[in-house]
Amino acid sequence: GDPIVLERGMAVVAVLADLSGSVIGKHLKHLMAQKVYNGIDQAQPIGNEELQQAILRAKPVLDLYLLNSTGGVQSTLRVLPGRFDPKGLGESMSLSATINLQRILERVQEYASPCTLSLDFGLANLPGCRVEKATDGGPWEKQNLASLSRFGWLITGLAAAGPVRPSPRDIQNRSIVPGLSDVAYVGGLLDELRDEMPPMAEPAPPVTNAAPLPAPPLRPRKGGLSRTQWLSISGTAAAFGLFIALDNTAFAQAVLHYGIRPGLLPAVLSAGMLWGGFHFLRLKRRVENTPTSKTRSLAMGLVEVHGRARRKYALVSPMSQLPCVYYRLRRYRRDRNNHWKLSSCKESDHVPFYLEDDTGRVIVDPQRATVRPRNSQQGFGGQQNLLLDRASHIDRDEKWVEETIAEGTHLYILGQAMENALRRPPLRQRVIEALRELKKDPAALKRYDRDGDGQICEQEWNEARSHIEEQLLHQSLQNKGRTLPQQDRVVIARPQQRSLPFIIAETPSEAHLSRSYGLYTLPLFGGALLTVVWTVVMLVEYLQLI
Repeated sequence: GDPIVLERGMAVVAVLADLSGSVIGKHLKHLMAQKVYNGIDQAQPIGNEELQQAILRAKPVLDLYLLNSTGGVQSTLRVLPGRFDPKGLGESMSLSATINLQRILERVQEYASPCTLSLDFGLANLPGCRVEKATDGGPWEKQNLASLSRFGWLITGLAAAGPVRPSPRDIQNRSIVPGLSDVAYVGGLLDELRDEMPPMAEPAPPVTNAAPLPAPPLRPRKGGLSRTQWLSISGTAAAFGLFIALDNTAFAQAVLHYGIRPGLLPAVLSAGMLWGGFHFLRLKRRVENTPTSKTRSLAMGLVEVHGRARRKYALVSPMSQLPCVYYRLRRYRRDRNNHWKLSSCKESDHVPFYLEDDTGRVIVDPQRATVRPRNSQQGFGGQQNLLLDRASHIDRDEKWVEETIAEGTHLYILGQAMENALRRPPLRQRVIEALRELKKDPAALKRYDRDGDGQICEQEWNEARSHIEEQLLHQSLQNKGRTLPQQDRVVIARPQQRSLPFIIAETPSEAHLSRSYGLYTLPLFGGALLTVVWTVVMLVEYLQLI
């Protein structure tokens, strides 16, 4: 391709990264040691010089983003050690490929003005920017190069936005789905990644609520089995019963004679496919025909709203440790036939969140909703979370898949708007949450240390519990008759009429959702037509034999 020219005074964003992931472990160990010996407030990260040398000693790669006068990306370049001719360095050329890479970075810093250098790839667990390791299996190097491209475009966008550095919460709220254009790779690695990535989403508006969020509510205990458990048990029992029955030759012949030959089983299949086709067709029409409303002017009933997801509680995903409004964690176990079988499913559907648009906020209760997240991460058994990536033993026969809706994500919601009654959790649950917060506050615990020995004995703990119960009862009496804030007076939840849908989808527009439902109907109606023909043919042949 055409040569890339770096003119003196041109603005450049440089990303020096380690593809192996070893620097991440070193950085986390350093922070843990700092917190142990110096305390959380005095913990300091690794300095830039030390971090840069650690990256160069690992598996380094240098991405350069050359900016034009308006702050846009003019051209990009990816440099890997040993994949370029170092003769252009002149007297600075070395026999070491890593040192030559360092010399290129120094030349870029000398010519560029300004030169923004980022060494943070992999240190922040951002969606789409996770660093895979060789032990994870698969094309880890290719995946890390794609993640590095996403990270580089994020850093370039932040650098072009201005000198104000966003807060960590703003970075977490940003949708990180960058595009890639006009990329020149030194050494011919992965010529195109642009087609595999959607364009960069618009940045989220700034978060105005800086107050600390409360802890998520406890999941209410429900008697009996859930609907999912009932379906799982019923399906397993039906499959086992069918297997036992078909093992009986006489019964199998009876099923073949009275079920398939008269066309009964094909008719049942046809009816099921027709029901599924009309179900998705109704959903498609609901999505298309329901007008979009603003949160400030919601009418009671079925509504369609768009907006940004905002946390009402301090909810964090269990594996990726990301601030989110919803997560679903599925665990799988490999069976004897080398197939993955679902062993457990945990989700945060009991935790409400806010949907925010340009007119205000509204509460969303995701219980029994059809939730369609787009962000997904997975790992194997033994991995406790992706933030520390610590695992004493990796079990390849177990895996987990975590789906999340990150805070700040654009959501489409179709559900029923209703008045939110002032319902408080039971006193027992509020006492448990208050005691849990008390344990986190050493200064508050000290007030109940009557003997001053620095320990809370059983009697002192009972006094603390009694005092908290008394306070909560007093608050309940004071709050009696109070009204909810404006943003909490309406809640979007599952419609009381079961035939109406309740959808929470991470999609840029309702057209994508409507199109996907339309695609579902085609194979279902096509399969129903084929089974109807099959039913008619079998029925005619059966009647001719009678």
